Amino acid sequence: MKRKVLSLAVAAALSVATLACSRDAEILAFVGDLDSFTAQLVKTAKSAASPSAGIDAAQKYLDDNKEQLRTKLETIKSVKNFQVSEETKKKIEASFMKNASAVVDLEVQNVALAATDAQFRSKVEKLVNDYKDVLTK
Repeated sequence: MKRKVLSLAVAAALSVATLACSRDAEILAFVGDLDSFTAQLVKTAKSAASPSAGIDAAQKYLDDNKEQLRTKLETIKSVKNFQVSEETKKKIEASFMKNASAVVDLEVQNVALAATDAQFRSKVEKLVNDYKDVLTK
């Protein structure tokens, strides 16, 4: 009987410890920030009068806000694998893929202009690479 009670107590303690160590909420908050940041970046690029002006405005937005996003990302990078649920891991992965695709799509949507205008192509490539660097460095 004592062994059964002790086993239940240990199981309960482990459950509480697991919940206490979970950092899902913190990570999901970052995912929301990343989604908002990327949506604003893409919106800025698309809402300008010309594709070139849009890329310039998006680059400025990225430059003005990348350190704030990097700081948040550094906090998330310190999270250990066991502190995140499988569901949250899937949400992170989906968010990164969706956001990276949205930024790369700026290049794809303007492929004809990029093919004929080397300066524009250079601007778009810089934007895409800078965005990637924020997330990977």
